[in-house]
Amino acid sequence: MNGLYAACAGLLLYALLGTSRQLNVGPSSGVAILSAATVAPIAGASAERYLSLTALLALMVGCILAVAGFARLGFIAEFLAKPVLAGYMVGLGLVILVGQLSSLLGIPSGSGNFFQVTRNVITNLDNVSGWTVAVGLGSLALILVLQRFVPRLPAALIVVVAGVIAARAFDLNDHGVAELGKITAAMPEVDLPSVTFDDVERLFAGALGLSLLAYAESIAAARSFAARHRYEVDANRELVALGAANIGSGLIQGFSIDGSVSRTSTADGAGQRSQLAGLVNLGLVLITLALLTPFFADLPKATLSAIVIAAVLPLLKTAGLRRLYRIDKTDFAVALVCLFGVLVFDVLGGIVVAVIASLGALVYRSFRPEVAVLGRSRSPETDEDISFRDASRHRMVETFPGLVIFRFDQELFFANANFFRDQIRSLVNSTHPTPRAILVDAAAINHIDTTGLDMLADLHDELASEGIVLMFARVKGPVRDILKRAGLDQRFGPESFYPTIASGVAAFLNGNES
Repeated sequence: MNGLYAACAGLLLYALLGTSRQLNVGPSSGVAILSAATVAPIAGASAERYLSLTALLALMVGCILAVAGFARLGFIAEFLAKPVLAGYMVGLGLVILVGQLSSLLGIPSGSGNFFQVTRNVITNLDNVSGWTVAVGLGSLALILVLQRFVPRLPAALIVVVAGVIAARAFDLNDHGVAELGKITAAMPEVDLPSVTFDDVERLFAGALGLSLLAYAESIAAARSFAARHRYEVDANRELVALGAANIGSGLIQGFSIDGSVSRTSTADGAGQRSQLAGLVNLGLVLITLALLTPFFADLPKATLSAIVIAAVLPLLKTAGLRRLYRIDKTDFAVALVCLFGVLVFDVLGGIVVAVIASLGALVYRSFRPEVAVLGRSRSPETDEDISFRDASRHRMVETFPGLVIFRFDQELFFANANFFRDQIRSLVNSTHPTPRAILVDAAAINHIDTTGLDMLADLHDELASEGIVLMFARVKGPVRDILKRAGLDQRFGPESFYPTIASGVAAFLNGNES
């Protein structure tokens, strides 16, 4: 019942405030498990206290998310890049799938990460219930057939009705097929949980973790389906909407909720294109609470698991991962790290691993940016600097004896300062005859930190001792300001800076002629 109460809050408040057209906000396995793990040690054996603390936790999660939204902290979602989402979705799909196998096969459920739950399934294969397997696989087959040949029909609803009818017709409970059991009908009522400030203090760390998990799962799902249907979601409004949904859930004795990937997949497959469908679903949930809860008492759990499995099967497609492997191996590696992070550390840990992997990939790319030696095209373009191209990619370019034109495609900071210096040294040592000048195309250098500044000063002196001039072209205004504050513009001299590559080349050639 508490799950249905939570669903009411999520469907209503997210439909009013959210920006995703497909996202279904309500109870989900990952958040529910983390909520239970947070509350259980504090609640002890008291069921009443457990429910109160669970509602309080939902209120706290809602307040944290709402405050973060009003503080415009939605940028946190920017760390969940597309490779992260690709790996996250596949990993989450696998976690949900293996988590449903115990109900589908009629064996004892397991706990832990993906591998621990999988091990539980394998070690309990001797205890598989034949009737349960028949019901579960039959339900799954029926859903897939309906989705394949008559996609406009509500496959999940048809399978639910068929499952209840089969359970009653064949007395499946007597054959060991687990059913949902009796559900007491009662409409939700608004009420504050009876708790103390000490309870708030003890739940705070768990509320922070739940907030991160709920937001990460929700924004990942929202962005995934938004990209699929070519529209944008507002990260800050998503925080506020999700926060309001959790506050509402806590006020009507529900528990923490978030955007459900499986239910969103089901809704998308059924053709949902706006949150009007969420309001329709809310009406159906309220009707269910008032009138239909006795009907679902006979629903086989295996049928319910089949519905969830069918919903997550689209998440297991590897086309996105194969595309990443083909285009960018680093992005593919980030996706795999996220995928296995979800499998090993579960959903929350997987998200943390994914964010760290994304930052690691960013540092890696900055640590080893693209560099190039430039030459001038023999058929100059209208813009003279466009004529200077990567000599390794364009064979028909003109080079200038004694001058090396070096392009560095990244800001210059502590992680790549030595790389910059080593690339210059390598060019000096590998160019014959030894160059008399190095012209750095600085158009892509947006910033230089103090480590980079010190490196440039040392490199300038090192090259000068060998009779080599260090020159710069296309230095941006903010970077020139940094050089000025560090005193390097005077140290290098005005003859070291040129507005274009062509003017730097011309100055070098004129110096040679003189």
